Amino acid sequence: MYNVDFSIIYQSLPQIFEGLKTTINVCIFAFLFAFFIASIITYCRVLKSNKILEKIIVIFVEFIRNTPLLLQIYVVFKLLPQIGLTFSPIISGIFALSIYQGVYFSEVMRSGIAQIKGEQMNAASALGFSPFETFRLIIFPQGLKNVISPLGSQVINLIKNSSLLSFIAVSDIFYISYQKIADDFRIIEYFTLCLILYTSLTGIVLIFTYIFEFCLKVKYKEVSIA
Repeated sequence: MYNVDFSIIYQSLPQIFEGLKTTINVCIFAFLFAFFIASIITYCRVLKSNKILEKIIVIFVEFIRNTPLLLQIYVVFKLLPQIGLTFSPIISGIFALSIYQGVYFSEVMRSGIAQIKGEQMNAASALGFSPFETFRLIIFPQGLKNVISPLGSQVINLIKNSSLLSFIAVSDIFYISYQKIADDFRIIEYFTLCLILYTSLTGIVLIFTYIFEFCLKVKYKEVSIA
């Protein structure tokens, strides 16, 4: 009969913490790159300054959204080296995860910008703002304010999806835990630890999302009252 013994985990804490550190680093860099990619995609699709470029971006977005992330990770890690582009597992994983989440971030951002009245863009143009200045100073900040909660949900998805990088030997939480299961045959203990760590990470993001959303509501409520 299987006897649950969580004391076995204490022996593996150094490796587990290294895996946690890797997961956090991957998520931070993937978030930053994904946000940058999403901003570019949103800018091109909202302003519609180049019809051909917009069509290419739409095709790219739909392609990324309708193919599995795991397949995209393997394409970056296994196929790109065939054309001379070789990356380490962690760089390949961050690259694939950034593109995948960047596309979803852009859809969230577009939905927030869609709530902004078109008259603001016309007014900005009349005041001499360039399209880029209008987007950066007026449209984009307001759009983000409208989608803090959905954007937070996408960050949570990013954290959960980061576990797929274990399939290309990125030493994250899941990869280290799976190795320990293979070594010690303690399935319940290590998978329980995995659940706790991932839930803690996503819970932190959720709390910060609520705090940030609340602060924005208070700030804009004070502005409207004033």
